[in-house]
Amino acid sequence: MKKIVLAEDHAIIRDGLKLLLKTRANWTVVGETGDGRMVEPLVRETQADLLLLDLDLPGFPGLDLAKRIKAQSPQTRILVVTGNQNPATVRAAVAIGVDGYMLKHEDGDELLRAVSLVLSGIRYVSDSLAHVLANTGGSTVPPVTAREKEILVLIANGHSSKDIAIKLNLSVLTVRKHRQNLMSKLSLHNVAEVIAYALRDGLTVLPLSDDVSAEAILR
Repeated sequence: MKKIVLAEDHAIIRDGLKLLLKTRANWTVVGETGDGRMVEPLVRETQADLLLLDLDLPGFPGLDLAKRIKAQSPQTRILVVTGNQNPATVRAAVAIGVDGYMLKHEDGDELLRAVSLVLSGIRYVSDSLAHVLANTGGSTVPPVTAREKEILVLIANGHSSKDIAIKLNLSVLTVRKHRQNLMSKLSLHNVAEVIAYALRDGLTVLPLSDDVSAEAILR
């Protein structure tokens, strides 16, 4: 069971988040607060696996709070959920070590996907922010969308385009387009380079079985 703490000063948003998170049987909300001063002790006491953090909490600056939690509770992943889409703020948050940065205008399904990715060890940034950061020359966050990162992990774990399409409910053509985009952005040319990148980025990569060829993966 994954333990989640909510740090959001609007009660109605916290209630909505709890309803969404309850739809997943292996997630449980173990604490919530709207006061920035209470977040750190709450995370420590609950030994939370994930903190959903609004950067604009009263009582404690959000980025400073994230930095303290990363230092004192490194096992807790942090998904920022905010309305702040300033590229400088996003870069600062990622530099601190947050595991995801999501905008509040995203829908509930995207929140569930973001939480799932972050809990799996995959860094998440809202697609719109990934493009903004790429256009502003931010070097801290690579211009790779969350969907492309998801596909990269599946490629690195030996899944073909057809397999990925089925898993993500996408067309094979869409998967191939995402794959081409991410490999172009990251200057990756083959499966070995994809796996090496995934390992460097701290993503989960399983050994390929003997009956899986590189050619089959990239089809």
